[in-house]
Amino acid sequence: MEGHKLKIAIVTDSVGDVPGAVARELNITVVPLSVIFGEESFLDGVDIDSASFYEKLKTSSVMPSTSQPTPAAFMDVYRELLNTYDYIFSIHASSELSGTYQSAVLARDEVAPEKIEVVDSRAATACQALIVIEAARRAAGPDADIVAVRQRIQEVMASTRLLFVVGTLEYLHKNGRIGKAASVLGTLLSIKPLLTIEDGVVAPYEKVLGSRKALKRVMQLVEEEVGQAPISVMVAHCAAPDKASEFVEAVKANLNCVEIRVIEVGPVVGAHAGPGAAGIGWHTVPEKA
Repeated sequence: MEGHKLKIAIVTDSVGDVPGAVARELNITVVPLSVIFGEESFLDGVDIDSASFYEKLKTSSVMPSTSQPTPAAFMDVYRELLNTYDYIFSIHASSELSGTYQSAVLARDEVAPEKIEVVDSRAATACQALIVIEAARRAAGPDADIVAVRQRIQEVMASTRLLFVVGTLEYLHKNGRIGKAASVLGTLLSIKPLLTIEDGVVAPYEKVLGSRKALKRVMQLVEEEVGQAPISVMVAHCAAPDKASEFVEAVKANLNCVEIRVIEVGPVVGAHAGPGAAGIGWHTVPEKA
């Protein structure tokens, strides 16, 4: 099977925040998670978009929760795709952050384990989107095969990085990521933690005083790490378009960026980071011979 030109489908979940236009262009199937405010439940990207989520987050008296798609939801998607495609790569948010990957595995085992490959991206939001987009591009290529797509997924996973800064410590506190004392002290001192995703989990990177310094420090760290190597960038923000614009301008001015997109982070990561968070996801791009 692997030596022939096959029709390969790419599936992901809404934690990846793949822009709708990109998903349509590259034939990426996005399976939504559910966002729950008390008694109200919404399908992410279907019943509620990112902008509506942040508006509701500001006024809601309850913290939202999220729920992964059921195995049955994935089974329906896989069966429909296999009517047209020969093989499926299903690439999902880090299993440390969501049960979505496990739902996909259960569905794969029920439908066609020999035709479906479920991938734990060990990422979320911007970095998950970068991995999925590159997989879809490879799958659409003239010489695409299973090995080539798998290899591209592994390459991008190995080189993706994410750095972001939160606008407030309130949501990290509400979600049990930091204690109340640390939240109050951090707010009084205007401490902005720089965060990353490390081995599949959200992890602190360093602390910076003040929002302006935090944004500059993110850019400094990216520059130190990549130099002038060509990179593809995804600027992500939580209801903070002004911060996203600053990142875009800085990336274009200081880095060898071959492609840049801006996404608004969805409810799963946004519920923890809160409005005002912004950051940069990137991966290195192979230089053409």
